[in-house]
Amino acid sequence: MIRLALVAVFAVLLSMIPGVSHARVPGALGTAGNLMREEQPRADGIRHVDTKSIIAGLKALNANTYVYPMAGDDVHWTDLRDEFLPAAAAAGIDVWVLVYSPSQAGCCVSRPFKHDYVAWSREIATLAKSHPNLVGWTVDDYAYDLMTFTPAYVGQMRSAAKAISPALKFVPTVYYGQFTDAFIAGQIPLVDGVVFPFRDEPYRDVSWPWSLSYQVQQLAKRLPGTEVYLMPYAYPLSHAAQKPTVSYVEAVTKKAVEHIRSGELAGVLQYKLPFVSRDQAWTRPSADNLARTGDGRLSFVVQKQTATKAGMSCGATRNTVLTSGAAKRVVSFWHRDARGPEHPAGYHIKQLLLNGKVVWERDVAADAAGTWVKATVDLTAKLSGTTSATLQWRLYERKGVSDYFIDVSVDDIALIGLAMNDPGVENAAVWTPTLARQGGAVYCSAQVYHENYGADLGARIAKLYAAG
Repeated sequence: MIRLALVAVFAVLLSMIPGVSHARVPGALGTAGNLMREEQPRADGIRHVDTKSIIAGLKALNANTYVYPMAGDDVHWTDLRDEFLPAAAAAGIDVWVLVYSPSQAGCCVSRPFKHDYVAWSREIATLAKSHPNLVGWTVDDYAYDLMTFTPAYVGQMRSAAKAISPALKFVPTVYYGQFTDAFIAGQIPLVDGVVFPFRDEPYRDVSWPWSLSYQVQQLAKRLPGTEVYLMPYAYPLSHAAQKPTVSYVEAVTKKAVEHIRSGELAGVLQYKLPFVSRDQAWTRPSADNLARTGDGRLSFVVQKQTATKAGMSCGATRNTVLTSGAAKRVVSFWHRDARGPEHPAGYHIKQLLLNGKVVWERDVAADAAGTWVKATVDLTAKLSGTTSATLQWRLYERKGVSDYFIDVSVDDIALIGLAMNDPGVENAAVWTPTLARQGGAVYCSAQVYHENYGADLGARIAKLYAAG
């Protein structure tokens, strides 16, 4: 960590030297996965890795690092060796290899060496010796398979690689909750860094970015001298209530770049950011748009299998200006959730607060499931003699639950005698700074749908990567 901090300081000093401008802070800036094959087979009958399209997409993203996944048949390995690494080197792109762990055998087995990780260590190191831009490799879901990756076995892996290519980094993928004291003591001395996928643990959420800095700073304290690479989810996380939005991934990446500059992170590597236009994830289906009108809505969530306590909440608060001379002060909005009268009442409560006091509320079980319902609240008397007001939409836990999933939507706010920006919730940047949660297990977000997800997100990430 001291070394990273000194590098950051050196970059700042370098930028102050006459003739040197915009010195870039060193760090891995890239993405993992979304490996594309060519659309047509070659003369050998094989659809090879589409090296040309991938490199072009990475350059458009301003990425300096790509994590190349070993899935499918042996072609991924031979194309990496024969075509991809030379092309990436010519484009100034470093490459990591991603190998799948034994627990992922149901979906993904890396070939040709499968679950022989000593062989992977040896062969990747051999490849790195002749291709210096092959700088590291990772095992996905590493800490789920510690019965395989014992310290003794990882020691064999390390010895096999370092004997051939001492500079090659082994950087396994480990989730925040898996950094136990025992893991740190037994595993960290054997690795060259860690990839840390961010998912707002323990809530398995990819819409709330504010716990990121805390988790990064905790890892920096607990792993001194260890390079930590953040992995934001640009691709849907299984069992999460929502897919990551453009504004969410942008916010996490922006904060990650700040932590690279401070020396607390060594890089940021998106998880499956679509960066080639023919990627299936490049666009989002219209079914993903859950707004009543337009593209945006407020969302209030309690996740599956998540315990809450009475008094927990998450709210979106906005300051409003009262229109001079208005005879009435009225707020209306539409709300919806997937529960109904057949579900237990008295737990999740939808509320509107005026200046911190509840002026409207509705149980999630009160209305028909999946139906937009309009609420109208007359605030004229309560706002008599005032010039401004604070409104808050929130989900409140009247009683705690152990497993009672809910996703409440609010959209199409209309104001009479009051004014505020973006009442239709079309701009996440307007709403996101106003969000606050009490207790953690209830979270909220401005969910704005982007049909052209890959293009819109890629443009924002490219801008952040270009700034370094």
